[in-house]
Amino acid sequence: MSTPPRAEPERLATTARSLRKELGVRVTLYADALAQSLADDLGLVAWDREQLIGGLQQRLRSAVIPQIRRGTGETPLAGCRVLERRTQPLESIDLAWQKLCEGLRVHIEHEPGACQAALELMRGMARLINDRMGIVVLSVADDPWTSPPLDPSASASAFRLAVGLDDPSLWRVVGPARPGPRVAIVESEADRELAAYVLARSSLRRTGLDPRAVKHAYVVGPLDLLRRHMVRLWLSAIMGPATSPGAFAGPVSPAVRDDYLAAHEAWSSYPEVETWCAGGELERDGAPVYLAPALFCTPWPAPELPTSGPMLVVVKCDLRQAQTAAELAAREHGQIIAIGAGLTPYAGQVTAIRGALLVERLPPGLPEPRPV
Repeated sequence: MSTPPRAEPERLATTARSLRKELGVRVTLYADALAQSLADDLGLVAWDREQLIGGLQQRLRSAVIPQIRRGTGETPLAGCRVLERRTQPLESIDLAWQKLCEGLRVHIEHEPGACQAALELMRGMARLINDRMGIVVLSVADDPWTSPPLDPSASASAFRLAVGLDDPSLWRVVGPARPGPRVAIVESEADRELAAYVLARSSLRRTGLDPRAVKHAYVVGPLDLLRRHMVRLWLSAIMGPATSPGAFAGPVSPAVRDDYLAAHEAWSSYPEVETWCAGGELERDGAPVYLAPALFCTPWPAPELPTSGPMLVVVKCDLRQAQTAAELAAREHGQIIAIGAGLTPYAGQVTAIRGALLVERLPPGLPEPRPV
């Protein structure tokens, strides 16, 4: 008796799984092109580019193989839509392949200004898996959406031309999701120097444009020593060209600058808000725009003002108020960085940081520790 043909979703999943190693190999071989694109398209500095590419490789190595979506040979392959976001570079790659391994067709879209090398990498993988399958199971949009991204009702005709579907709304959106708010909590017994470096890295990375950047730090206990450490870092962080190996963060667009300056004005002029470190546009010759980071302090509760770019708001509070802040962030699917003894319970997804500052793990562009 002959073996019956496998259902299309199972065949797609099996093919995608067989090519997972090839995807990892291509990411490694394409690493230089990815790094160059992250520098050219997004202005990311060297250490940040290394973190992003290394993070992608780690996700591909450690990904749990999903279960296959079973179907019948007569059932059309279901499809999903994945977006390469400008502010979340490379996150579409492993997500798209995970969905292929589930037996879903994938169409990759992208925001204006997204990492072009990531799209080229996936176009190459699309040619490979489509040839293996004999049908189009992975496609990458040529042009970015100018309408709201991933809106099924938007640009329907363009989607039909790209994917060949009559109804793009049947292809469900799978992400990557925008992350919720990420807040930091500095407990009373936390090492103030360690806290200052953690806050500098988590709030100023990518000139504050990382969607997971910390914009509010809730501090329990004394502020004087923490303030001195933080002000030194905020004044010393090197904002330079993406080509500079010693830069901590790179240039920004004029639109980002304008949003940042408007937010800076709102915070610096608000009653009871203390400006620990004034930010602004750095005076540089030439076209690139560089921003000096800002640091503010306010008593609990913090005013509801916009935050944008390289700025952090320190909120003076007690432990119960810090826990309330964690609860509010958790409701919005956010993350909490807790710096201290790690004994206090907080709601939501918590990363506990305690111990000593490791100088060898500091990124370029931040000064080395010294007494303040």
